[in-house]
Amino acid sequence: MNAVIFCDGGCGWLAPLSRLPKALLPLCGRPLLAYLLDLLADSGCVEQTLLVEDGRELSCQFGSLYRGMPLAYAHEAPDHTGTDTLVIPEPVLADFDLCAALSVHQNHGGMTALCIAVTEPELYPMLENGQAFTGCCILSAGMPLRQDLYVLARQEQAQLYPDAGTWHRIGSVREYLRAQRAVLRSGLKTAGIRTSQGCITPDGQPDNRLEQPCCTGAGLKIGGDSRIRSCILGRQVSIGSGVELTDCVVGDGAYIGDNVVCREAWIGAGAMLMQGSCMEPGSALGENSRLGEASVLRQGVQVYTDKRVPPRTDAAEDVRSSLPVPLELDSGCLCGEQTALGMLRLGEGLAACGDTAVGCAEDPDSRVLLHTLCAGIALAGGGCLRLEDCTLPQLQAASVMGDCDLLLYADAGAKDCLTLYGKGGLPLTRQQEQQIGGALSMPSGLGFRKHRSGMIAEGSGFAALYTRQLALRSRSDCGRRIEISAGAPGLGRLAETLFGGTGAPLVFQLSDGGRRLTVYGEDTGFVHYEQLLLLCCMLRGRKGEDAALPDWFPAAGDRLMETYGRRILRYGREEDSRARALALAQRFSLDGLELGMELTELLAETGESLSALLAQLPPLYTTRRLMEAGDSARQLLQRVCGDPRGGVLQENAQGAVRVLPEGRESLLLYAASSDMETAQELCGQAEAFLRGYC
Repeated sequence: MNAVIFCDGGCGWLAPLSRLPKALLPLCGRPLLAYLLDLLADSGCVEQTLLVEDGRELSCQFGSLYRGMPLAYAHEAPDHTGTDTLVIPEPVLADFDLCAALSVHQNHGGMTALCIAVTEPELYPMLENGQAFTGCCILSAGMPLRQDLYVLARQEQAQLYPDAGTWHRIGSVREYLRAQRAVLRSGLKTAGIRTSQGCITPDGQPDNRLEQPCCTGAGLKIGGDSRIRSCILGRQVSIGSGVELTDCVVGDGAYIGDNVVCREAWIGAGAMLMQGSCMEPGSALGENSRLGEASVLRQGVQVYTDKRVPPRTDAAEDVRSSLPVPLELDSGCLCGEQTALGMLRLGEGLAACGDTAVGCAEDPDSRVLLHTLCAGIALAGGGCLRLEDCTLPQLQAASVMGDCDLLLYADAGAKDCLTLYGKGGLPLTRQQEQQIGGALSMPSGLGFRKHRSGMIAEGSGFAALYTRQLALRSRSDCGRRIEISAGAPGLGRLAETLFGGTGAPLVFQLSDGGRRLTVYGEDTGFVHYEQLLLLCCMLRGRKGEDAALPDWFPAAGDRLMETYGRRILRYGREEDSRARALALAQRFSLDGLELGMELTELLAETGESLSALLAQLPPLYTTRRLMEAGDSARQLLQRVCGDPRGGVLQENAQGAVRVLPEGRESLLLYAASSDMETAQELCGQAEAFLRGYC
């Protein structure tokens, strides 16, 4: 007897969730079709199997011989059978006595229909004997060969073979999950995978957080306090802490964040469930889709492939296209769709923290953002200092002069077009982040403080005053001709009016919107931002003063200041009023233009060359490396540093490595040491370590 399996045609329920054809859907780590081919090969009565497919996926997967049984492929089935032929209209999970069915057929000839007793008759076409037609028939030689044989079976032109074992047609997410559990609980062993303590694992050593029965692929990572019950987990699956999974199927490469709860759900390959999300029974998250933080998929809801569900969403209907991502605060950047409601919520959060200086770059789109932001703050009853067509350093200075607690800069042409800082460009404090984040995540309505009116004040005078103050400090006697390199045109024009001089060229390279400065000279090579900060600290130490630096700065600064009997005050997200106040007073660590002024003043006052001044510093070499981490960047930082904002990854006598978020999907590795080779080596080691968690 030969066999024909129809694997062509679309699968309506599967197409939105997976790119795989139904025949290749994984069941406990093996394709669905493999189980059916095992049944035919084990029977010993099938000489050859023809697979009817649309493309070439099956031939690439299974080849021309399966366990000694020849396989053939075609895009269409022949019109008639040439011998007794078993016809299977679609890939199914089945277990029945094929030889017994063939014996019944040979006694009667013609057509023999396989039928089964079912408890859910709505899932199968029913026959007159009260049993369900499986769709599978055995046809005698010369009979027409077609995929749909129900009409013939219904018209009693077929001999019925009742109670034909177990069948799972897999026509929905629930049936797919049911078939997975059937394979898992039957004790079937997949090729090359051993069973141990009720679990199917790649190495026979199940994780003690798995409650049998379970099936896992290679590279599984599970966090602490997680409970995995009766689940099928694919390869390279990453599971956080406090996770509860029950009767779930998880595809290859999926990421499940901390405190996620899922029951009887399908999580597609490459999908991501962020912290605190939940999937109810029968729900499905398609391949490469993302369920946002604290979001819920209600019972039976499906998220199609490559779609995103924003944080704190209660999804009661299928998600066929990505939902709008609401505005959210992410490492000082405001990301998401800039809707009117989002801007109003942002205004409420800013007003709760105090007054805000709001500025924008020199383009029409940035001006629209500026006016919308100011309106949101005023509606919430907050105070707003507005600076149109300014640079970020000017806005930072205006926030100090105007005694504003926050500053918000809009640049529609930048990658992160809305950036938010504390006064003068300081990092936001934890309390400020919580207040603003809480306002942005309000589920509905706005709590505008109607008891007082908001105020919008014009702040362009502060920007002009800042420029004037820097111009008065400009030194043309520093012995170098300062040339400017800046990404933003407005920033470049401003810097060119402030710096000049004569002599050998010294290039000032401004970055991070003007907050950082790097210098290049033919005699010095590149002088990095950290080395320039050390020069400013040396100047402060010589004057008997302390210096303020960001909390990530290497320990070389502390050692330098100790030689003068002074110390470094470090500022960050904590409410350290003295360190933050000193940073605002000194300014050089927050403003690249101020840092440039400090450098030219130091060169003019000492009369020393830049190379001579650098020689007086302790050796400090730094290297940075950008690492793509996908949507799991924040979860990775939480896992390795205990803080999604990053921290020290390694610190010893050789040097230190910090890891920081860079945008939404990248990490910035920052290594510092007494020599460049060691700094690069430390950075490489840190990247290899982090990739082990990706």
